[in-house]
Amino acid sequence: MDPVKILKRAWHVLWNYRTLWIFGLIIAITASGSPGNSNSGGSRYSINVGNQQNQAPLPDDMKESFKQAGEEMSKLFNEGLDAVDISQGELTALIWIGVVFIIAMILLGVVMAFARYTSETAVIGMVNEYEATDTKMPFREGWRIGWSRTAWRLFLIDVIISLPAIILIAVLVVLGLVVYNLYAGTQTFAVVSTVGLIGIAFLAVFVVVLISIVLRLLRQFFWRVSALEEAGVRESFRRGYQMVRANWKDVGIMWLVMLGLGIAWMIVSVIAVIITIPIILITAVVGAVVAAIPGLLLVGFFSLFLSGYLPWVVGVVFVLPLFLVVAFSPWLLLSAWEKVYTSTVWTLVYRELKALTALAPLAETEPVGD
Repeated sequence: MDPVKILKRAWHVLWNYRTLWIFGLIIAITASGSPGNSNSGGSRYSINVGNQQNQAPLPDDMKESFKQAGEEMSKLFNEGLDAVDISQGELTALIWIGVVFIIAMILLGVVMAFARYTSETAVIGMVNEYEATDTKMPFREGWRIGWSRTAWRLFLIDVIISLPAIILIAVLVVLGLVVYNLYAGTQTFAVVSTVGLIGIAFLAVFVVVLISIVLRLLRQFFWRVSALEEAGVRESFRRGYQMVRANWKDVGIMWLVMLGLGIAWMIVSVIAVIITIPIILITAVVGAVVAAIPGLLLVGFFSLFLSGYLPWVVGVVFVLPLFLVVAFSPWLLLSAWEKVYTSTVWTLVYRELKALTALAPLAETEPVGD
C-alpha cells in the first residue's frame, strides 16, 4: 500500500467532490454547538396581557439590560437569592423556562446525533461509489445512503467502543469511595487517600488514553465494514479486527502518517484561525442579523412572564447556538474539510487493503514462469 498515493487521491476527492463539504459541515456542527438591530427612535416594544403591560427594551437598551443582569448575578452569588430583584412568579417562570430549555437541548442533541451518523455514513458511501464508478452523487442521493440502518449501526459501534472509558471512570470512582470509607477519620487518611487517588487517577488516565487510541483506529475499519459490506455490529467488529490484524504494518504506517498530518493540521489551523479573524468579524455581524428576528420574537414572548432584563437574557440564551454557527461558519468549514479528508483517507485505505487481500491468493496460486 502506498500512503502517498492515498493521500494525494483523498486530496483530489476533497476538492473535486464539493457535495461532500455539506456533509462535512453537518459533521463539524454536530460534533461540536444575539444582539439585535438598534432602533434610533429609542422606542420600546410592549405586549399587553389583560390590564397589565410588560415592556421589553429594544436593542438600544440591551447594554443596560445586560449590565443590570451582571449586577444581579453578582448579588446572587455573593448575597444569595433573597438579594436578587426577582419576584416569586418570575422565579417560577424561569424554572419552567429552564426545564423547557433542557428538554429542547436534549431533543436537539438527538437530532444532531441522527444528522451526524447519517452524514458519516453518507461520506463513506459516496466516496466508495465515486472510487468504484467515478459517479458524483447529489446531496439527496447521498442523504438517502446515509439515512439507513447503517447510521444506527455506526452509532452503536461508537457506544460500544466508549464503554471501556466509561467503565474505567466508574472503577476510579468506586476505588475512591473505597479508600475514603477505609481511611476516613484516621490520621493516615489525608496521606493515603491523596497518594492512592492520584496514583489510581494517573493509571486510569493512561489506560483510557491507550485504549481510546487503539479503539479509534479500529473504529475506522469497523465503520467501513458496516457501511460498505452491510454487516451487523458484531460482524463489523470481527471482520474489521481481522483486517487490521492481517495488515497491521500497513495500518500502523498509515496511522503514523495521519498522526503526523494531524499535528501539521493543528499548526496550519491556528494560522488559518488568525488569518480569518477579519472574516469572522463579518460573519459575526451576519450571525447577529440572522439571530435578531427569532431573538426579538423570543424576547417578546418571554416578556409575557418576565420583566426588566430577564427577557433579554433568556432570549439570548435560546438563540446563542444559531448565532455561534453562523458567526464561526468559516472555522466550521475548515473543520469540515479536515473531517471529509480524514474519512476519505480511511475509506481509500479500506478499499486498498481489501483489494490487496483479494489479490493475495491469486499471487500465491499463479504459476512461476520458466
